[in-house]
Amino acid sequence: MEINAKYFGQVSYDKSELIHIVNGLIGFEAYTEYLPIPFHEDNDSLISLQCLEDETLSFILMNPFGLLNDYTPSLSGQDMKELDAETAEDLSYYVICVMRDSVAESTVNLKAPLVVNVRSRQARQVILDQSEYTFRHVIGDMIKEES
Repeated sequence: MEINAKYFGQVSYDKSELIHIVNGLIGFEAYTEYLPIPFHEDNDSLISLQCLEDETLSFILMNPFGLLNDYTPSLSGQDMKELDAETAEDLSYYVICVMRDSVAESTVNLKAPLVVNVRSRQARQVILDQSEYTFRHVIGDMIKEES
């Protein structure tokens, strides 16, 4: 199959690569089928999450653990059940990035990560009940803290 991806043009993909986001992303609930496309092969630190239902819609995702060493999202039992996850090892986490003029000014949403069950390819955007995470963390500030 092929799609005209927003940032990559024509991209071939296999149905097994797709992610189904149960209930969609916040504000985009009607869209549930996505193709994750890494910006760099064999590296999941920066991904374009391309919507299949609307080719003009794509989200930039980042691996939060590459940004913040002590990122420790805690899912509820209900979240684990809804993701059909037996253990935490079944899950991958990604945060939505809002790009600004510079990477340092860009923000990531650590409060509501996209959590993907790597076995089933089912995903949910989960709002964490952890006050240390907010909807807008400035990447430049996070880099300074890690130094």
